[in-house]
Amino acid sequence: MGGLATIENGQTLCSQHNFLKKNLKQTETGKKMFIRLYELAKKENHQELQDFCIEILNTFEDFNINGHIEWRK
Repeated sequence: MGGLATIENGQTLCSQHNFLKKNLKQTETGKKMFIRLYELAKKENHQELQDFCIEILNTFEDFNINGHIEWRK
């Protein structure tokens, strides 16, 4: 996103996730990944992981971070 080409500004990602993030900000990428993780945990009925994701996603909402990215509770 136009930042400096420095170690501090880098992200270590596999090629699949690097492609998915494209031109998204780090917080947008993070929120989308937690939404996918939540949906997977819900599908697999993993309550502890669901609760963890809900807590993180509620924090995004509490601070109005990336409100344009919606998730279904």
